[in-house]
Amino acid sequence: MRRPLILGLLLSLGCAGTMYSRFAGPVTSPPDEVYGCVQAQLKTMGYQRTQYNEGTRWYVAQKNEQVQSSSGLYRKTVHVLDTQVKSDGAGQSSLEIVAHTFDEFANAKGVDRQERKAADRVLLDATALGQACSK
Repeated sequence: MRRPLILGLLLSLGCAGTMYSRFAGPVTSPPDEVYGCVQAQLKTMGYQRTQYNEGTRWYVAQKNEQVQSSSGLYRKTVHVLDTQVKSDGAGQSSLEIVAHTFDEFANAKGVDRQERKAADRVLLDATALGQACSK
């Protein structure tokens, strides 16, 4: 059952037109077990929870990355994984992962967060998360 998720991950890497990357695929474990796996794996990967809803099995986590930049306005890069475990009426479960990358800049009005194409680091983390929790 991991092949469809991995195939979905690879296909989405080549899709253009959006700043984020979306991965989705079926899972064989019960939805609550997959949701617990997502939480544990993200914590292990160094992500911190920013939002969640246990009723809908939605979980968003982010990881900050400091990158050297000559721009005095640049603050940090933020990688975000937005996940949801869904279950249909027939008892089939699926895991959806949306990977985002944002650059934060300081300006006169405060902090400005600009989305850019999902970085390789967050795409690798999304792939690893999908592989770990799609069993």
